Amino acid sequence: MSSRRQLRVVLARNPPDAFANCPIFPTLDVIVQCPFPGWTIEVLKMIGDSLKWDIIPVVTPTIVGGLDWGTLEENSTWSGVLGYLQNGTADAAALMYQKTDMRNEFFEFSYPVTNVQPVFVVRKKTENLGSVLWNAFKPFSMEVWLCLLASLILNLFVMIAISRVEFKLLFRERFRPFEMLWHVVQLQLDEKSDDMLFYTLGGNIVLFVFALLQSGILIEVYKGMLLTALITSNGDNPFANADEMIKLIGEKKYHLTTNYMGNWYFDDLQHSDQAHFVKLRAATSSNPVFPAASVSAALDLVDTGKYIYPIQQDSLAMQMSKERCNYVYVSDGMPQVSSFFVFTKNFSGIEEFNRQIIMNQAFIQRTFNKYFNQGFKLGFIPKCEVTEEAQSDATKPLDIESIIGVFTIGAFGISASLIAFVVEIYHYWHMRIVARRARMRDPWNVRNLARIAQIHFTTSQQYSDIDVMRLVDALNASSSSQSSSDESSSI
Repeated sequence: MSSRRQLRVVLARNPPDAFANCPIFPTLDVIVQCPFPGWTIEVLKMIGDSLKWDIIPVVTPTIVGGLDWGTLEENSTWSGVLGYLQNGTADAAALMYQKTDMRNEFFEFSYPVTNVQPVFVVRKKTENLGSVLWNAFKPFSMEVWLCLLASLILNLFVMIAISRVEFKLLFRERFRPFEMLWHVVQLQLDEKSDDMLFYTLGGNIVLFVFALLQSGILIEVYKGMLLTALITSNGDNPFANADEMIKLIGEKKYHLTTNYMGNWYFDDLQHSDQAHFVKLRAATSSNPVFPAASVSAALDLVDTGKYIYPIQQDSLAMQMSKERCNYVYVSDGMPQVSSFFVFTKNFSGIEEFNRQIIMNQAFIQRTFNKYFNQGFKLGFIPKCEVTEEAQSDATKPLDIESIIGVFTIGAFGISASLIAFVVEIYHYWHMRIVARRARMRDPWNVRNLARIAQIHFTTSQQYSDIDVMRLVDALNASSSSQSSSDESSSI
């Protein structure tokens, strides 16, 4: 009877690969006291039993969240878990790795065990006055709005200059630049005034081009894009996909963070020629990745609302992130990646191991569902605020959060008009009082004052009941009418 082969395996407390809360660590079999020994442990134990291999645990002393998966040092030696494989302490690791060019040089990888989805975890965006107002302007970028403003000002000056020339040539009865300003604004809002006329060919050409391009095409494009942007809003997501994330990082509005720079994602960030990593490499050249001491430290940075943490579906970071609230997960623009078991270079049993992976895909999928799709909990899951599940773009209705910016701008406009109305009323009332007082102080009004005094001494009313200012207005009116009659009689 041949002896069973022994497979020395590095086991680390890193849920969900190896669950750390069982009475004894490591526990390789599912028992009543340990129903979740670990996703990777269950798969590895099943394959080992199929091959009649004995698994010899090599336990690392690291705590949950502080695992060094393997870092390549300057002298071509590996630290962490991969260091156990390089120095011959172990044959394999009970962890799921992704391939990189650097790892391929030193280690052997199994057949793909499963595919996982990388995601960006980021804190939900918080609405402020600026973001609410921007909902009405976000169909166009800031550069487009500035171009529209510059075009509006340029056309305004051109039209005013043409109307000035028309006035000098006696084509136009009056020259009123402020009236022209209001007509141009009306035309920009697609409300042409009948009084906006030009009497030269040049003026009508400018008017036609402005009405066609800036007022016609761009306004219609804006209407369609605004409706689309409101309906397909990202909701709580600060960005919709990887490209938007890269743009925010390039603008230094967000920063990338990780607790493990040796991760495949950051290895590809340094060396890959894929378009995603090339663009992200350019963005992080001026905004470097911020290293965190552990998974908890990285999630603490995410809590600040300024950091993005790249993780993947089967990672400890994903499990620990679910213990916190106000997170969103964005995966659009990130391709799925394969997960592998890793072995020492030129491991002799790799072909047999790969054959068992292929033959036991059903068991692997059931185990994956057990840990990732059926409510597996690493720790306490808080009761976060429940939000409605995202609906498809085609059926999502307009909600108040999407359109509140439009109503806010309208409220500001009405408030501004009311304030201007009150100021105008006060101004005209004040000017009228000042004019009356000036007339009262005029020495030529002595005769009028005498007549007022005469009325006062001959009337039966009390002095407090007589509106002196009203009498002054009446006397001025009568004086004006009398002077007009005198002029007409003299003629």
